[in-house]
Amino acid sequence: MTTTAQKVCIEALSLPQESRAEIAERLLSSLDQKMDAGFERLWKQEIRRRRREIRQDKAKLVPADEAMASALRAVA
Repeated sequence: MTTTAQKVCIEALSLPQESRAEIAERLLSSLDQKMDAGFERLWKQEIRRRRREIRQDKAKLVPADEAMASALRAVA
């Protein structure tokens, strides 16, 4: 980390929580914008793959409420 980045971090950490949250959100958003193009292409490929598996009866479909309940149990 550069000296400038260290100074910015120290300054940011001294701010109130709401200000830090806003800064964090803006920084993360700036990273997402740069990575979106590649990820969008990969997600489209994944969507096509999953759709093909569903149409070929290779995927086991689960109702949304069951999937959510299972996910909540996994993190509990």
